[in-house]
Amino acid sequence: MPTDQIPSSHCHMIDSMVSLNRYRDGLQQLQNVWDNLSLLSQLSGTGTDMTETRQAFSQVTNDVLNSLAEETLDKTVTSLTSKAQVTVDIVVRNLFERTADIGFLATDDDIRAFLDKHFSGAAYPSDVDALRHRFREYVKKYSVYSNIILLDTDGHVLVQMDEKNPVSQSQDALIAEALQTTEAYVEVFRKTDLLPEQNTSLIYAYRVTTTNQRVAGVLCLCFRFENEMEGVFGDLIAHQDWAVGLLLDQKGCVVASSDKYQIPIGAPLEVAADKDYLLTRFAGREYIAVTCKTKGYQGYMGPGWIGHAMIPLEHAFDGDIATSVAGIDKKLLAKVMRSPLLFSQTLLGIPKQASTIQNRLNQSVWNGNIWQKRESGQTAHQSSFSKTLLWEISNTGFKTQNVIETTVSDLYQTVVSVMLENSRFFASLAVDIMDRNLYERANDCRWWALTTTFRQLLSHSNRSRSDVAAIEKVLSYINGLYTVYANLVVFDRQGEIIAVSNPAYNECVGTFIEAEWMSRLRGIRNSQDYVVSRFEATPLYKNKPTYIYAAAIRSEDDVSIVGGIGIVFDSAPQFAAMLTDALPRDTAGEPIAGSFTLYVDGDLQVISSTLPAFAVGSTFTIQPSLCKLAAGEAAFDILLYEGQYYAVGARASSGYREFKGPNDPYQNAVTALIFIPLGNAADIDAMISSDNTYQHTQFKPTSSGSAVAGAEEYATFYVGNEWMALPAGQVLEAVQPENIKQLPESAHILEGVMQHRGGVIPVLNLAKLINTECHTAPENRQVIVIEATEESPRFGILVSALGEIPSIVPANIELIATIFSIGNTPAEGVTRVKSDSGKDNLLIVLSTQSLWKKIHNYQQALENNVVQIAA
Repeated sequence: MPTDQIPSSHCHMIDSMVSLNRYRDGLQQLQNVWDNLSLLSQLSGTGTDMTETRQAFSQVTNDVLNSLAEETLDKTVTSLTSKAQVTVDIVVRNLFERTADIGFLATDDDIRAFLDKHFSGAAYPSDVDALRHRFREYVKKYSVYSNIILLDTDGHVLVQMDEKNPVSQSQDALIAEALQTTEAYVEVFRKTDLLPEQNTSLIYAYRVTTTNQRVAGVLCLCFRFENEMEGVFGDLIAHQDWAVGLLLDQKGCVVASSDKYQIPIGAPLEVAADKDYLLTRFAGREYIAVTCKTKGYQGYMGPGWIGHAMIPLEHAFDGDIATSVAGIDKKLLAKVMRSPLLFSQTLLGIPKQASTIQNRLNQSVWNGNIWQKRESGQTAHQSSFSKTLLWEISNTGFKTQNVIETTVSDLYQTVVSVMLENSRFFASLAVDIMDRNLYERANDCRWWALTTTFRQLLSHSNRSRSDVAAIEKVLSYINGLYTVYANLVVFDRQGEIIAVSNPAYNECVGTFIEAEWMSRLRGIRNSQDYVVSRFEATPLYKNKPTYIYAAAIRSEDDVSIVGGIGIVFDSAPQFAAMLTDALPRDTAGEPIAGSFTLYVDGDLQVISSTLPAFAVGSTFTIQPSLCKLAAGEAAFDILLYEGQYYAVGARASSGYREFKGPNDPYQNAVTALIFIPLGNAADIDAMISSDNTYQHTQFKPTSSGSAVAGAEEYATFYVGNEWMALPAGQVLEAVQPENIKQLPESAHILEGVMQHRGGVIPVLNLAKLINTECHTAPENRQVIVIEATEESPRFGILVSALGEIPSIVPANIELIATIFSIGNTPAEGVTRVKSDSGKDNLLIVLSTQSLWKKIHNYQQALENNVVQIAA
C-alpha cells in the first residue's frame, strides 16, 4: 500500500528501510542546498525563479519515496506470506496422506490375524514379536512415524513398535472415539497418556476388526511432528534469515516454531486476521507478521492450524536488492525494468518527469546566463558571482535528478527482484510437492510387496484361478483407496504379469515385462530396496510415459524372490495437479495470468507442463543450464520466450527424508521451472524508444575559460548528437516551442512561425537543415530566439536541448569558409572545449547571418501570413 495509506501507527516502519532512508537523507541535503541557492538567487538578481522547479522536484521525490516505501514493504510482506502459506499447506498435504495410512493399515491382514489369535487365546510371544517386526518394517518405509500402537477396546496395549515407550494401558478418550466414529479416522494433537514422555503428540487412530468383522481394538499411528516441522522450516527459511515460521492453533497459540528462542511453543500470538500484514509486539520486540489459512488438500483442511510468519522490524528490510539481481544480464534487467506490465504509467513516467523538470531548469539557468551577458549594469565581480550561482543551480538540479533516477532504479529493481525471488520460491514449492508425493510412491510399493497374500500365493509353483482372483481382489482394493495410480500389477519372477488392479489393462495379463528396470529388480537384496523406471512410454500406461515403482515380493521364509509388484503412477493428471498447485497466485487466488510451470528431467525431457506448447516428452531447450543444477540448488533468471519476458525460477529435486537421499540408490534429476511474465517485448521496446526521446545534457564544460583575457561567452545547444554554439550576445532567450504555426508551401527546413514578445518570428528546424536525426520528445525541445543586433531580424531555431555557456577565446575558433562537412550546416568555425572529465569536445560555431539567409528567401511568404497568425 502507498505510504500515505499506511496506518499512522505504522509509519515508523519507514525508519527501518535502510535504502529508502539513504535516498531520503540525500534528497533532504539537496533540499537544503535548494533553499540556500534560492535565497542567493533572489539577493543576486540572476533573473532565475526556482520556485516552480523546487516544487516540481519536491512532488516527484515524494512520489518516488512513497512508491519505494510501498514496494519495500510489499517485498517483505510477500516473502512472509509465502512462508506462512506454504508452511501450513505443505503440512496439510503431508497429513492428508496420514489419514489414508491409518485407514489402510487398520485393515491389514496380519493385524487382523493377530487379533484372532489374541481373542482365542492362541497368541504367543512369538506372534507379538512378529507383529512388532511388521510394524518396524512399516516405519522403515513410512519414516514419518515414531511408533505404532495396537490396543484392545479397553485400552490395554497389545503390541507397540517402541518397546521403550512406558505405557501398558491408556485412559485416553481417543480410544472410545476411534471405536465409535463414523469418519474414516480420528486425529488428535495434544497431551496423551499413549506417549507420556511427550508434551504434545499428533496421533491418527482407527478401530480394527478381526477377520470375521468383530471390532477388537484400536490402531494408533504416532506422527513425528517435531521432526517433520524441522524439515519444513529448514526448507523454507535459510539459516541467515531473520524470519520465523510458525504454526498456530485455532486460539492463536504456537504449536510449531522455526526459532523457539525467539517465539516459543505455546506462546499466544496476535494474528493478522483479514489483513495483509500486522505490526505486533512480542517479548519487547516489534515484528511484522502475516497469517494464512490453509487452502486444504482434496477437501482435507488439517487439524485446524493456521500458518504464521514474523520478522523483527529492525531486520525486516535488510535485503540488498543489487546483490539479489547481480547475476542477471544487465541488458535484460534494464529492459524488464521498463515493463508496463509491472509498473503503472505514473511510475514509468517519473524519469521523464524528472528529465522534463531538469530541462525547464536548464532553460531558466541558460536564460539567466544570457540575461547576465546582455545586462550591462553589472560589475565583473557581480557577473562572475552570478554565473557561478547559476551553474550551481543547474548542477544541483542534475544531482537531484540523478538521485531521483537512482531511487527509481532501486524501486524498479525491488519489484523485479520480488518477481524473481517468487519464481525461485514457487519452483522450490513445486519440486518439494513432487518429492514428497513420490516419497509415498516409493514407500507404497515396498510395503505392498510385504502383503502376506502375495507372498503366499506367488510361492506356489502352480497357481489356481482362485489364487489369481485373490491377488486381483487385493490389488483392486488397494487401487480403490490410492487413486494416484493408474494400475497395479503383480508378476512372477520371470516377469509374467499375473494380475492387474485395473480391468482396462486385462490384456496385459500373461504378457512379460521386458523393460530394463525388470533386470534391476531381480538384483534387489532386501525389503528396503526398490526400483523406478525411466520416465518412458509403457503398455502398462496405455503407451504413455510415466514412472513405475517396483519392489520384489519375497517368499514367506524370506529366502528368495518369488515375483514383484509394479505400481503405475498416473503421471499425467497427478503431475499436472502438482504444477497447478505450485503456480503463483494473484490476490483473488487465481494463477497469475500468463504464468506456467514445468517438470524437466536430467535429459531435458519435459515430464509435465501447464503450457501445452511444452508437450510431455519434448526437449526443453530455452535455457538448458537451469536444468543442470546440483541436487537442492535453486536459481532464477530472466528469459525471452515467444515475445514475452519471464522471471524463471528453477529448483533441482533433492528428495524428501530417505527418498533420493544420500543413502538411496535411486537418484533421478528433476527440475521444477516456474515462468512468471514480466512484460511483452514489443511494449517494453516501445517504452524504451519513448525514453530515448528525453535527451540529457551530455556534459558540463568547465568555466575556467572565463578567466582568460579576451574570452567571449557562447550559448551552446544540441541538435541530435551535434554540439553547436552561437555568440551569447546574439541570443535573446530560449523558449518552449508552443503554438508554432506551420505555413503552407514553406521550405521543409522551416518549422513555421510563432508569436514572441508581441511579434511573429520564423522558426528554423536546424535538424532538418543539417539532415540529422533528432529523437528528443517534442515537449523537451527548445526554440532559441536570435537577434544579432537591435536592427537585425529576430528569428528562432528549433534545437534538441540546451548546453552550457562556456567562455572561449575567439582566436581558438578555427574558421571555415565553406559549409561544414557533416552536412548542410551554416558553420562559421569549430573549436574544442574541455569537459569536467578533461575530455576535448568538438563545438561547432554557427553564423547568425548564414542561418538568416536560409529564411530570407521565404520572408515575403511569412509577411503575407502575418495577418492570419495575428488573427
